[in-house]
Amino acid sequence: MSNADHLFICYSSKDSAAALGIVDSLEAEGLTCWISARDVPPGQNYQETIVHALEAAQGLIFLFSDDSARSGEIRKELSIAGSLNMPVYPLRLAPVLPTGALRYELATRQWIDLFPDRTKGLRKLVETIRKGDRAGTDGATIPDSRPAAQPTRAHAPERAPLLAAGSKEFEAMRTLLARHVGPIAKVLIEKAAGDARTPEDLCVRLATHVRTESDRAAFVKAARAQLAAKA
Repeated sequence: MSNADHLFICYSSKDSAAALGIVDSLEAEGLTCWISARDVPPGQNYQETIVHALEAAQGLIFLFSDDSARSGEIRKELSIAGSLNMPVYPLRLAPVLPTGALRYELATRQWIDLFPDRTKGLRKLVETIRKGDRAGTDGATIPDSRPAAQPTRAHAPERAPLLAAGSKEFEAMRTLLARHVGPIAKVLIEKAAGDARTPEDLCVRLATHVRTESDRAAFVKAARAQLAAKA
C-alpha cells in the first residue's frame, strides 16, 4: 500500500490484536490505514518500509499503552512524525501515563481514551481526524514541564542545519548511526541537525537513539571525530 493519504498506525507489537481491530473500525469509516503487521511486503527491509510509510502518511495514530510506552522504536516513529510536522493522534488503550522521552513527545498533545467506551473513543478519533485537528477536544493533556518559550524577534532569520542533507559529512554521520538504527538514521539526523546548536549538541542528540552505553560511547567518539574533520 502506497497511498499518500493513509494514516500510519504506531503501536507495540504486543498490542497487535487491538491495533488490527482499530484499523478495521477506521477503515469501515472510510479512512485508509497503514499498519506494519499487514502492509510490510514480504522480503522488504522492515525499517526502510516504515520510514517510507511515515513519509507518505497524512497523520500518525499512536496507540498508547504500557508496552508502547517502553518501546524505543515507538519513540523513533514519533520523532520522525515530529520532523515531518505530521498530525499525531494519541489513542490511549489503558489508563497509563507517559514518562521520560515519551512524556516530552506528548507534552503539548491531547489524547483520546479508548476506555471505558471503545465505540465513543473511536467515534471521537474519526471526528478529530476528519476535522483535521491534531488532538481531541475532550482528551487529557500532560502538563508541559519545559521552560516557557521566550518571545522571539519578528522576522528572525532561520538557522541553517549543522549538516546539510546529502553532504559528505551528513552521509558519514548517517552511516555511523545506521549501524545502530538502520535506514531511519537519515530522518533522525535531518531532525537533529536542524535542532542542534553545536556539534557536541548534535552528537548528544543522535546518541540518544543508540541503545547500550558502550555503543553510545563509541558512537559519540566516532561522531566527534567526523565533525572535527569537517571543522
